[in-house]
Amino acid sequence: MTYTRSEFPDTFLFGLSASDPGDEALTEGFDSFRFPVHWQQVLPRGRGEPDSGGLDHYKHLIDTVLRRGLRPCAILDSSTLPDAIADLGGWRNRDSANWFAHFAETVIEHIGDRLFSAGPAARSWTVGKSDHLGTDLRAHARSLHHHLLATGHAIRAMRSYGMTNLGVEFQLDEPEANTALHAYFHGEYTKDYLAKFSPNLPKNWQRDFDSIDEPIDWCALNYAHFKDLDGSLPWSSLHREDTGETPLYVVADLGSVENTENLLGDIRSDLAQGAPIKGLFAQAQEGECLGLLQTALSGGKQPAPWVAPTKALHGHWNMVADVGGTNTRLGVVTNGHLDELHKFPTGSLEDFQAALRRVRDAVGTDPQAVVAAGAGPLRDGVIQLTNASLTLSRDTLASSTGAQRTFVINDFTAAAWSVADIKAKDVAVLQGSGSPPPGTRLVVGPGTGLGVGALLYSEGHYHTVSGEGGHMGLSPRHRDEVDVFDAARRIAPECFFADSLAIEAEMFLSGTGLPILYQAVCMAGGQSDTPTLSAKDILQAAQSGADEFAVKTARMFTEHLGAITGDLAVALIPVGGVFLLGGVADKNRWLFGQEFLDAFNAGGRFDDIRGGLNLYVSEMDEFGIVGANNFCKNALAR
Repeated sequence: MTYTRSEFPDTFLFGLSASDPGDEALTEGFDSFRFPVHWQQVLPRGRGEPDSGGLDHYKHLIDTVLRRGLRPCAILDSSTLPDAIADLGGWRNRDSANWFAHFAETVIEHIGDRLFSAGPAARSWTVGKSDHLGTDLRAHARSLHHHLLATGHAIRAMRSYGMTNLGVEFQLDEPEANTALHAYFHGEYTKDYLAKFSPNLPKNWQRDFDSIDEPIDWCALNYAHFKDLDGSLPWSSLHREDTGETPLYVVADLGSVENTENLLGDIRSDLAQGAPIKGLFAQAQEGECLGLLQTALSGGKQPAPWVAPTKALHGHWNMVADVGGTNTRLGVVTNGHLDELHKFPTGSLEDFQAALRRVRDAVGTDPQAVVAAGAGPLRDGVIQLTNASLTLSRDTLASSTGAQRTFVINDFTAAAWSVADIKAKDVAVLQGSGSPPPGTRLVVGPGTGLGVGALLYSEGHYHTVSGEGGHMGLSPRHRDEVDVFDAARRIAPECFFADSLAIEAEMFLSGTGLPILYQAVCMAGGQSDTPTLSAKDILQAAQSGADEFAVKTARMFTEHLGAITGDLAVALIPVGGVFLLGGVADKNRWLFGQEFLDAFNAGGRFDDIRGGLNLYVSEMDEFGIVGANNFCKNALAR
């Protein structure tokens, strides 16, 4: 019996399959062309930069396919590993999963915008370059598992570029092919497989199924040796037992006219029973078999040629967040550069998650990484914000954005990273060199609270040191301040260190602390009815000289901030500079004059060392976002 296209659904795609098509292989009447993209041809070293010649080969191939009005369908092939990967253990090495994902990213980055579909071939037998597993159970189990993991990683990596129509091809005539298929679609190995291989699987292998089980848009069933099989093919049972409603494509080496007729009949019969078969790829240049298919294709309406979308893909991007007590800023970063900045009220956890999803949805793809900086101590990857009823966690970031890597950092870890690449144009010089030199750097930020952070410089690289330096002890510097500290004990007794006169530095040296300091100054000066003033009002009154208590408050603030900044500097000797940042420093530059410098440089026998340090006020906008981005770039480069 001869079948025609009209006997198949209008959307059914008839395709050709070959490695390297010339014009003679791209026979008239077909809709799609399936071709393998070889790992070793794109990345001869397995990793790193791609080979331009290999990529040019595939670009030319796609040009040929598109010129003939066909849909280019790429299969990422790893049947022969790059030598460098084989030398590192091939699929027995767990890192092979990430290396293969990098290969997938490279393909999509360079040719993905002209592909109709793409997906890895989930092979099940390779150990090294092309070695059969034989009786090595450990190599067998680990190679299969890592290959499945690589398949999931590759799908996720390609989708992160905005690539759609992604799937997986299973080579059904390979050993353990059914095991791989069952594992991918059920998130577990069969009982029979575990009975034989469980002791040889990698440690904690069960956890990997969260990565293996990536959603796909289609599944291809490859019968490379269809011509050697008798009877109908088992996709009906696979559909019922494993792949469910996932769209299926059949890839077959036809072999004979009889097999071709049987194949078309089986597909038509299963379509009538509801099987989700969407297309057939036949081996190109197969003489009579291909001629039979051409005859079938002549009897119906051919789908319109596919047109590659323009600007459909978005390169890898990261999301960076600066989460404050009042506002949350979310930045979209591509290739290390901030493209967009969105501002939201911080609100509740639900509000925060909604903001994350809103930015992700606006871009259209999941970010590769998310970094969120918040004010509060970091414990086990979680921050409970000091000034908001919000808890930041890596799990929240991952579930809300789909990011592969998530980081929660202290706000002054971000502040420290903001000065990693700071330039002369971004600072006002208080003391020392006009341009910040490389070296360990200290940041001190009097804002709503008092933040402290540092970057240690070693062998040309910066490393974060985070802590809560703003909660160090502050004690009277002069005798006339004793009464002020004693009065403060009556205002905020919980902030004092035991029965001493040492108070948490933040309770005086911040926007929150200035009103406490002002009230204590007033009480020590004999004023019982102290007005309630904001930090802004206090500093304005001090600058104008209209309020003597405000003037003394500002003087104490300046001297104590200078002294504690100098003390912190002595602890680190930050030859790369000391940087003041935050709202108070930015808006009240008059506070950082000679009195501040005198206090900073007053170090007893270390006067000269303190006086030789470079001291700046950072004038960088959005330093929290800049710092979160710098942290992200450093973390992803490891």
